[in-house]
Amino acid sequence: MKMETLPVETALEWVTAWTNLTWPVSWETAFAIRDRLGWTPYSEDGMLFTTVLTPPGEKHGGYMTDRDDSEFNGVEFPLATRVIKGFKDELTAPTTWAAYESYVTALTKLFGEPRTTVNRRGAGNEYRQCEWYLPNGSSFSLGAQSGIIDVSINSPEDTWADLESQRLEEKYGPNWEELIN
Repeated sequence: MKMETLPVETALEWVTAWTNLTWPVSWETAFAIRDRLGWTPYSEDGMLFTTVLTPPGEKHGGYMTDRDDSEFNGVEFPLATRVIKGFKDELTAPTTWAAYESYVTALTKLFGEPRTTVNRRGAGNEYRQCEWYLPNGSSFSLGAQSGIIDVSINSPEDTWADLESQRLEEKYGPNWEELIN
């Protein structure tokens, strides 16, 4: 299966539609952004949606999350068609990493240097992620592994929890949670 990626300009449009919001974000605002981007809801509550990257007849694309079954909490969406194990070809990994690096370069020009992590470098299941922390208290991440490139927009509450976890790991080590249980 051939992997399709969004042009950088479209990826930037999708990301920046969510990054300058004032939190808390109303569901009305979140759904309006979804609709303006041309994403099509397919669940009764409108939280699940397809994008131009969703193959015809399939129901996967992105999703919105809620906090306490009420408040909009964030959104996750792909920047490429998903190529799952068994359907990857020799171009899947090079296509993934070329697109990912293009997106990182463009997003860094807009938002500054991200926090970057790479797990299992060089392995077939290598995972890369860049995370940007925004002035409005929210954050977003760009994550990729061969055949998948996703963006996750995070509320200020989730961003605070992430930063606190990083602080505690730096202070007490990677197993800090075991110290408090």
